[in-house]
Amino acid sequence: MRRSAAWCHWRAYETRHGVIRAELSLPEDSPRRMPVPGAGVLRPVWDVGHRTSTGDTAFAIASLWVEGRDALEPGGHATIRLAPLTPSLWARLRPGQRFTMHERRPVAGTATVLEVRPAAVDCTGKHLAGE
Repeated sequence: MRRSAAWCHWRAYETRHGVIRAELSLPEDSPRRMPVPGAGVLRPVWDVGHRTSTGDTAFAIASLWVEGRDALEPGGHATIRLAPLTPSLWARLRPGQRFTMHERRPVAGTATVLEVRPAAVDCTGKHLAGE
């Protein structure tokens, strides 16, 4: 029941902020030695293409949900859903675009965007997130 409740909260977030789905691959030589938990508890940083004024990577934070699994093992791959801390930083993502997951050096995983759907709107066209 705990996972079902977490999934309901996750879907409510997606309704308000939109859906981002991607295929995530974790290299076998990844710095991550433990499986990635599947129910939205991990909040790694991601390089989605933003840069600071000095040209350094400006990371974005997003929780991840592994679809259809309790966890993703190092060396494995799975479809994931992302819940960005700051959704506007993710607005430029498009299907086919690649980006990387970071927990420390080197890269912890590589993702390819499968789907991006905007936030739901009500019958007046107003975003449900109140934006």
